[in-house]
Amino acid sequence: MSEEKRVRIGFVGCGSFSTGNLYPMIHLIPEIDLVAVCDLKEELVKRNARNFGARRWYTDLDKMFSEEELDGAIVVGLPKMHCEVGKRCLDKGLPIYVEKPSAISYKGALELAEYAEEKGLFGTVGFMKRHSTCYRMAKSITEKKEFGKVNEIEVRFANGRYPDLKSWGLTEGPANAFLIGQAVHIFDLIRFFCGEVEEIYARLNEVEKINSSGIFGYAITVSFKNGAVGIMNLNALQGPGFQMSEYFLAAGSECWLEVKDMVSLNYYAHTKPMPEFNPEGRAQVFSWKPEFTEFLASKAEGMMGYKGELQNFARKILGKEELGANLFDGAKALQIAEAIWESSQSEKPVKIG
Repeated sequence: MSEEKRVRIGFVGCGSFSTGNLYPMIHLIPEIDLVAVCDLKEELVKRNARNFGARRWYTDLDKMFSEEELDGAIVVGLPKMHCEVGKRCLDKGLPIYVEKPSAISYKGALELAEYAEEKGLFGTVGFMKRHSTCYRMAKSITEKKEFGKVNEIEVRFANGRYPDLKSWGLTEGPANAFLIGQAVHIFDLIRFFCGEVEEIYARLNEVEKINSSGIFGYAITVSFKNGAVGIMNLNALQGPGFQMSEYFLAAGSECWLEVKDMVSLNYYAHTKPMPEFNPEGRAQVFSWKPEFTEFLASKAEGMMGYKGELQNFARKILGKEELGANLFDGAKALQIAEAIWESSQSEKPVKIG
């Protein structure tokens, strides 16, 4: 029996995020052959090649291109790197995976998406929430006939004080940086469930700025082109450190579901799974959360979505699967971020074209 074809990947970037979250997924994905890794810092690229089984390492991108036969490239660093190195990979005929955000502006992200399209290639953005266990289950439930369409959503996302990200080239301060560097995950998530956004109205409460970080909160209403409506509470208020909490609710037709912190799901169905039981008139609830041992191994098993997004990229290259989030999705998430910022400054609703 012939061996299944594997995608020959060059991984560009050996920083803390990729090393902690993405490289450990590679050996769990049978479709990926990690041929080479590349980084400007020799000590980092040697470390990752050794620790994650890459055949060869490089500190020069052009040398890697000239010496390796690759099928695709993973590019993870600052947004400027996603754009510049991403285009160099596309120039070599390689589809790309880039981490979020794909750029620091809608214009820059759209330019990268269109550049790939002009080359006849594709790229994906690291919106891992689409690939997490809870949100995949939630999406499947909302697509069932009994759920009906998603009519309303509620999202709460919080972490501690947020930095200004001047190193990225952002100049508007922490509250703006939060939308681009962090909350884009949420903007992709609401599009994943409800489609295109039509209008945004946002109010911002900037509580305090300490050194280069800020404490603030957004209250946002959103309407979608399909008629759905929603509320987003996004803040950097809930903790002295970089502590995150997340809540997502989707209401259908006389039913709803909720996802808490990406690790638990409750579905309040329209019909009772066990109609013969009706204790005190309470609705019956379908619930899922990982067992304790599964939770401890959740990153390795892909529960948070890092494995799924990389595997999706590889399977797209092999022609076995459609992309979860393409480069245009990356641009549209940033378009929502910019609309929220514009609305928060003007205190007026903003239409999204």
